[in-house]
Amino acid sequence: MTVGSELTEYLPVPSESALDDLELRIARAPRAAGEAMPAYEGLWVGRLRRITAAKLRHWQLTPLIDPAQLLISELVTNALRYGTGPEIAFRFLLTADVLVILVDDGSPHAPQVHQPAPDEESGRGMLLVSAIATDWGVSPHGSATWCSLTIPWRT
Repeated sequence: MTVGSELTEYLPVPSESALDDLELRIARAPRAAGEAMPAYEGLWVGRLRRITAAKLRHWQLTPLIDPAQLLISELVTNALRYGTGPEIAFRFLLTADVLVILVDDGSPHAPQVHQPAPDEESGRGMLLVSAIATDWGVSPHGSATWCSLTIPWRT
């Protein structure tokens, strides 16, 4: 997977209109399907949440910090848990109208929104993304998931 042009084609906004654009790759440890992720990989969730909060404070968009951090937690955690590629690609794109968060996990299996049973311990991540994000989608090949938040002064 190469971060860049491949991720740009799945964005709901043209990247040329970006005020701020950050792309990162997270190398993943090889492991068998279903094997738990190493704890150090999970540290990336917090790092990306902090980076995003700093960027949103810089742009004076503090009302977006909490929802953006929750969306990052869900998308990056899902990618780390269920992704099959050798790396996770993360993209933060801010335009005058929208913040887009995109995560590509290298897996051909698109995430699904479903209603988990009350006793299920997981399965609510994409339900939360669907409820909090202004919009969200998945690339045609299924490995990239993006979500967006409308900039408050544009609502």
